[in-house]
Amino acid sequence: MGRRKGGRSEKSETLISGREGRGEEGNERPSLGEEKGGFFACYLLTSLSPRHKGHTYIGFTVNPRRRIRQHNGEIGSGAWRTKKKRPWEMVMCIYGFPTNVSALQFEWAWQHPTESLAVRTAAATFKSLSGLANKIKLGYTMLTIPAWQNLHLTVNFLSTKYTQHSAGCPSLPEHMKVQVCSMDELPCYTNTSSDHNIYEDEDHLG
Repeated sequence: MGRRKGGRSEKSETLISGREGRGEEGNERPSLGEEKGGFFACYLLTSLSPRHKGHTYIGFTVNPRRRIRQHNGEIGSGAWRTKKKRPWEMVMCIYGFPTNVSALQFEWAWQHPTESLAVRTAAATFKSLSGLANKIKLGYTMLTIPAWQNLHLTVNFLSTKYTQHSAGCPSLPEHMKVQVCSMDELPCYTNTSSDHNIYEDEDHLG
């Protein structure tokens, strides 16, 4: 999702379903419609390039395995904005959103915390919003505020390498789960009833 200049109303923030962009295959897609019952996740990447240490990317996906391959140029289409900072590693994903629109709203707010009406007050307490540790802490913090605190979400670290960054994060609501789980063990791959064919809105930078 492109950056927007000031003056966002509460209504405009909730109408992310009107976004337009390019689909997973790079073709123009129609305005975003609400999809329910699938695997909808927001993810956080970190650059492994020595020249871009500490750089991160936040996105939305229905297919994490395909998405990280796109970011790293292993398969074509999408992810062009992250090309210069390859290779990337997926640090964590947050899944369990009831609809794609719900996940996209979280993604936008995670990307633009000082602009989001839901997050800006919490974001103001951060000394810095850049860097991997702060992005993880911000994601945790967002899960404790009214907009998302009642959702049954899972915070999934893809390896133990980055779990140390959760030490200073706020405690999540009891119904939310934090786990370390490999990408292949995510429910979008282990649950055969999941729909993997929903488009991905991926032409925006975190």
